[in-house]
Amino acid sequence: MSVLPDPAVQPAPSATKDAQPAEHMIPKSRLDEVLETNRKLQERLDATEKERQEQLEAQLKEQGKYKELADQRAQKLAELQPKADQLDSYEVTLKSVLEAEIAQLPEEFQDVVPESLSTKDKLDWLAKNKSKFMKADPFDIGAGKRGVKPDKKPELTPEEKQVARNFGMSEEDYAKHKDGNPSQ
Repeated sequence: MSVLPDPAVQPAPSATKDAQPAEHMIPKSRLDEVLETNRKLQERLDATEKERQEQLEAQLKEQGKYKELADQRAQKLAELQPKADQLDSYEVTLKSVLEAEIAQLPEEFQDVVPESLSTKDKLDWLAKNKSKFMKADPFDIGAGKRGVKPDKKPELTPEEKQVARNFGMSEEDYAKHKDGNPSQ
């Protein structure tokens, strides 16, 4: 079954043959209508296919052709088994991602994720609500650190290392003078 174009939606005529046609924008409401129509058609197609398959199975049962029926089911099972295995591995991966996401929450909020949801729905819920439970880390601007020795020694650029060698200084001495604290 094909979807006929809507006569109300017609492409705009181009002004000249040489001009590139402008990209047409589709209103969201129209897109939603088309998607809903496609979804309904797909549902009808699936239902028709299922009904046809059931009729074929009934005919085979009536005719006593159980071997053909068993072969068809075995073939269908063989087609679906790899997908089921893949789905199981995805579920395991999603659960481990969910556990990692929950572990990132502060301890007092790790039990707020609704247990009634599926793993996918829990991840969606957590993605939407995680920021509500996380404490913001303030940006460290170095306030109040005057005179405090840094934990690591500053690194010099290659140019600064060359300047230190030109003046006959060690890199450590140059770094101390660079920071403005030669008494270290």
